[in-house]
Amino acid sequence: MQVGHYVQKRGNRYRFRARLPKRVATFLRSGELVVNLQTDSRSLALKRARAVRVAMEPLMAELVRLPDRAQAERLVRAWLDRQSTTWAVYVEETGCTMLDPAEARALEDEDARELDDMLRVFGQTSRSRFREVLRRALTGREPRARAAIEPLVNDIMRQIAPDLAPDSQDGRLLGRTIVNGLATMFDEQEALELGEFLPVLAGSPTAQVEEPVPDASAEPFLQHWDSFATSKEEVGDWKPDTTSNARSSRNLFAGLVGPDCNASDISRATVSKFRSQLFALPRMYDKARKWRGLPHAKIIEVAKEEDARGGKKEEKAIERLSLPTVDKHTGNLLEYWRWCQTHGRIPKAWENPFVGFIKSKPKGRRARGLRDPWTEEMITILFQSPIWTGCKSLHRRSTPGPEIFRDAHFWLPLLGRATGAREDELCSRLVGDVRFTDDVPYLEIKDSKSDQSTRDLPLPKIILDLGFLEFRYWGRAADEPLFPELIPQGPGANRSAAFSGPFTDYRRKVGCYRPKMDFHSFRHNVITDLTNVPGLSEVWIDEITGHNNDFRDSERSRYSKGIYLRHLRWALNHVNFGVDLSHLNYEGPAGVPAPGAAQELRRYVARAEREMASKASRRGKNSQG
Repeated sequence: MQVGHYVQKRGNRYRFRARLPKRVATFLRSGELVVNLQTDSRSLALKRARAVRVAMEPLMAELVRLPDRAQAERLVRAWLDRQSTTWAVYVEETGCTMLDPAEARALEDEDARELDDMLRVFGQTSRSRFREVLRRALTGREPRARAAIEPLVNDIMRQIAPDLAPDSQDGRLLGRTIVNGLATMFDEQEALELGEFLPVLAGSPTAQVEEPVPDASAEPFLQHWDSFATSKEEVGDWKPDTTSNARSSRNLFAGLVGPDCNASDISRATVSKFRSQLFALPRMYDKARKWRGLPHAKIIEVAKEEDARGGKKEEKAIERLSLPTVDKHTGNLLEYWRWCQTHGRIPKAWENPFVGFIKSKPKGRRARGLRDPWTEEMITILFQSPIWTGCKSLHRRSTPGPEIFRDAHFWLPLLGRATGAREDELCSRLVGDVRFTDDVPYLEIKDSKSDQSTRDLPLPKIILDLGFLEFRYWGRAADEPLFPELIPQGPGANRSAAFSGPFTDYRRKVGCYRPKMDFHSFRHNVITDLTNVPGLSEVWIDEITGHNNDFRDSERSRYSKGIYLRHLRWALNHVNFGVDLSHLNYEGPAGVPAPGAAQELRRYVARAEREMASKASRRGKNSQG
């Protein structure tokens, strides 16, 4: 379990800090859980943080399941129905409504009914008074009324929800529903005593509440995935695009292990074999045309045959899924198993077979091998390729020609190399995320990787000189996507997916592709450039890149945004591309839309829509075939 990012150092002591799910955070001012780990040793702090995180998970799972009003009403209604059923049977047997059942059976029938009639007159008066007490308790302004009925309410709550604390948020909601239900029950009983007719409802609400506990050994393991994904979104753990991406983990498990595999059949050996198959799966298994429509196992088989035919030539070797990708899929399934246990789908006593396969991500120097920064040679090849020097047409971007198109594939690599922003941070921005402070234009980065990633990122001079504001900001509505031509590929998908694939393909065509060198590698280059600026504060570098540190976390609110952004812009202006892009500078008037920019943007969007429609048509034909 990775807990390093929950650990923070304040002064010389470490603390555990975690953001709470949205539905729980609303009841706390800070929206965070902070625990003093009482140590200055990082290794000991990590061990203690791991213990806190383990204890926190089931607690949060319970807290986020706050019953809504409908759920509370169903619980109370079920209890009321049981009471009413018992009472109705008793009335039918004895003809009495007020006497205790044992007393009624001990008396002769005539004596019992006579005594019951006397008690009924008194009962009607007492019911009226008790109903008034209930009414006052419901207002929330009568502490005495609430105290008077509290023992009865708590007793009923113990019957229908024995694990629920009366003073908890859930308990207060259920208690209030019980009070309202009691008043309803008295009204119904009084009406029946007077011989009035009440409607007979079809179906029993009790059946809706007492759901049978599923047998995990007899049902498919993956059948609750949609409920799991929905709950992850509700508590704020996943964004819609995360849900879409995580579904590939479900599809891979279904394809390689089996869609009808039961949880009881999944062992550590099953998971080990599944991971081995993932490592053998081509990286482009779901995108490359030659794999389209083939089962996952068949893709692996064909890929191995192609490798055998290719011999030892590296250019013919098929790139496979990387360790981080395999760990991602394993982690999603690990979380799903835990969710199933928390929600009663899998017995808690069963061992989670996905635990132990994922190693902690390397930090510091050990993490340097995960990605390579862009070399000077590769940077030169990229920015001297046809997109920035002239291409043949919008459909032939990698072929040299006279045309320059300032679309997303023109701007995003420039922004990545100039600012070090993450790919999804740039692709998901709206026009309204471009803001100004003291004439300093900046991007408001939000909804990113973590809370620390939220920041204000000034636009450096090189980007402004190219006319970014004139082509992408001026004259457009604030709620428009900054890059509308990046159309999400399917429900819940993000815009970066529409950029990353074509960008990779383009780099292959122009000769600047390497496996460990991607868009994220631009961050390495920017951090290196900033680190080598004499006298530049490390806090400024972390503010630009969205990395956390103790000073930035605690002192950020003390800075004047205008002065601070000027410093950050000054720092970003020192980022060195190593390529002359002055031939692309915009010479038109500043502060107004560039001539033809709106028409060009519509053209880019129309092209993207045609490509999406064409892909959908091809997928339809393949599925029919």
